[in-house]
Amino acid sequence: MDNKRKTDLMHDLVLPIILFAALGGMTWAVRGCSGFGGSDGCLFAGVTWGVAWWFIARDAGGTQSRRYASGWIILALAAGISYSGGRGWMQWPSFFEGHLQTNYQAGEFVPISRKYGFLWLFIAGVPWAGLGACLLAWCGSKRTTRIWQWAIRIACGVGVAYLARYLYNAYPQFFLPLYNSMEAQYRDLDANPNLRRLMNDCRNAIFHLGLFLGFLAYEIGRRDWKNVTLISTVGVVNGIGWAAFQNWKWSAVFWPGASFNFWRCWESSGGISIGIAYGIAYFLVNRRMSEEEIAARPVNPYPNIERFAAYVGLVWGLGRSIQYGIKGWINIYIGHEYEDYWEALLYKIFTPLIIVCLIGLALYIYKKRRLPKGYKGDLFPHAFWLIWIALIIQNIIAQLITGPLTNWNEVVFSLYYVLLFLITAVVIYHYRYVQIHRAKCQVSPPVPQEGKA
Repeated sequence: MDNKRKTDLMHDLVLPIILFAALGGMTWAVRGCSGFGGSDGCLFAGVTWGVAWWFIARDAGGTQSRRYASGWIILALAAGISYSGGRGWMQWPSFFEGHLQTNYQAGEFVPISRKYGFLWLFIAGVPWAGLGACLLAWCGSKRTTRIWQWAIRIACGVGVAYLARYLYNAYPQFFLPLYNSMEAQYRDLDANPNLRRLMNDCRNAIFHLGLFLGFLAYEIGRRDWKNVTLISTVGVVNGIGWAAFQNWKWSAVFWPGASFNFWRCWESSGGISIGIAYGIAYFLVNRRMSEEEIAARPVNPYPNIERFAAYVGLVWGLGRSIQYGIKGWINIYIGHEYEDYWEALLYKIFTPLIIVCLIGLALYIYKKRRLPKGYKGDLFPHAFWLIWIALIIQNIIAQLITGPLTNWNEVVFSLYYVLLFLITAVVIYHYRYVQIHRAKCQVSPPVPQEGKA
């Protein structure tokens, strides 16, 4: 096997970008659909990106030739991107129209430069994708991270986040748009309800940006430059992408009077932007390592924990996706009248079901299929089936909550999801072929017996 570092643009750049962008186009559009939204919708996207990154990065064997190929990646991206979704962005799109909404219902607004729209979508976009990249980076650190180092890493992120929140609260004039000329309105939130929402969105965005910068600062201090490159690339590229898409507010110029779902087009575009960011980062940090780099990598002392972490990400991410997908289908085809009832019922069903599945998996791994420390074989021999389970479930959910099909706008998105599924299926099948081929090449020839040539 030739383990020399090579730059394979097709497998290291082009195909990862196509795969992650196609998945983002579907999952992020679903994120904003009925039944989802917020952290739950971002979990839908995060677990899908996580299982895709993990699958194309891994080798079908014990020795991994790429730095970021751990089973922890599924849980890392699911958790990081889900957490990022716990905030809104509804108050910034109007900036691109030159409006700072103060009371939308009453039609009241203040003129504002479009530059604020670009600025705040960049600020929002950096940690929205970047926090997942922070957790992804932890799955492939250059050196083993001790417990005390983990404490410092977490403290850096949390500390800078709360420092950012303190500065935001203490010096609002440096953060809130037009604060100096609108201070009286910012203080009268009953008469200006949209300013309350704007303040919340800006505060949360600054807090998440602080968390992102704190985690990034730790990697800089540790001089783990690939982690620095991974985190900063995903954050900056997506920040630029989100600002460039402008919440699709430019669409009215090109399609005046059109009635298609501009908002979901923006959601899909935002997901494509995140996917491109992760694809570029994959190329920069996750090309195959040299023989020396592979030999220098620490041996995984806890293979069973890594296996369990991967299954936690899958069961939690897919379980919640199914839960909210069913809720969305009910909202569309039965009605929203009893949405709270169905949400509570589904939560009561799926929460214990997910817990039971995880307990069962833990017992199975540790009692029936326990691996020894330092195990050098393939931890996930059925990886191909795991990613297909994830892709099929997520695409079925996307179809279930796209409707009713009597609405042409919904039919268009349904067909769009089918096209994206076909693209991802072809890419995944190709990587499977490559993995099998590499596994065959890794098989050493038999050692000749003594006395035989």
